Amino acid sequence: MYSKSCVSVRHLVLALAVLVPSTGEALDIGPSAPLGSSVEESRSDRRDIGLSTTQKPVVPLAFPMSVNGTINNGGTIERVSGERRGPRIPEPMVFDLVRPLGGRRGEGETNVLGRIPLRRKARTVDDAPDPLGFVRRSPDTQGLEWAPEIEYDVWDGIGIEFELPMENARVEAYKGAGQVYFGTGLKDRFIHGSQVIVQYDQQPKLWTTTFLYLAGFRFNETWSVFGMFGPRTELGGRVTDRRTEWLSNVTLFADVTNRLVAGIETNVGQVIDGHASLLVMPQLHYEVSKRWMIQGGIGTRITKDLTLPEIGFRLIREF
Repeated sequence: MYSKSCVSVRHLVLALAVLVPSTGEALDIGPSAPLGSSVEESRSDRRDIGLSTTQKPVVPLAFPMSVNGTINNGGTIERVSGERRGPRIPEPMVFDLVRPLGGRRGEGETNVLGRIPLRRKARTVDDAPDPLGFVRRSPDTQGLEWAPEIEYDVWDGIGIEFELPMENARVEAYKGAGQVYFGTGLKDRFIHGSQVIVQYDQQPKLWTTTFLYLAGFRFNETWSVFGMFGPRTELGGRVTDRRTEWLSNVTLFADVTNRLVAGIETNVGQVIDGHASLLVMPQLHYEVSKRWMIQGGIGTRITKDLTLPEIGFRLIREF
């Protein structure tokens, strides 16, 4: 009888050993890693979920947090890596941020902005300021206006940027910028900060400085708005009639799906005691993958001299 009991216990132990994994192998609790990615990348994805300073739960990337801290199946995942300290609000396409407000040290991105006129003007070169270009006083050769740039968070909430505004293959200016995150409010629905831009234009040889106040607000899981306001001033150089311009950029966003955001961007530049220009740019942002995003839109730029329809696009790669 004793022998039969030993055999039964032995069989039970062998059965449990088959059913239960070895203690040397860790159990992976939660969603499995996407195909083609490593376990480390999957863990990194989980760290890349935007949380406010008072919220600590870890949630799969497919279920981003809403503004009240609950799981939201329908909200956008745009800019997940940068948003740790407030509401998730997209960036304007044409006049973007240095980095998403509240980003972490070591995060960054490279991107390219392009703008293409849909209607040619009568003259090959216009003596008036270039209505489409990044350098407003430069001669307009009616080419492709584009600007590669790199952005990086040097500390938590502090980002820097370097950009090369170009027309076709010619560098028109050198641009650098810095940005600071101030904090959040209104139960983490509001976020704000500040940005400083310094640009040297090749033609004419002119320095331009811009000081902007940044503010965003999320109304609910679908609607949000972001605004940028401040002066742009010309300094030094060979231009005698230096001017100061007030900039106002307001963009209304709607989260259409987990990966698709629709927006309408408006940008007003009013020269003190001078003329004004207006850009209206409806746009779509699509999150291709964890690191890649494409943005595109068709809008109109209105100046004192003409109304110019244009296409805008931006390709973004985060790292």
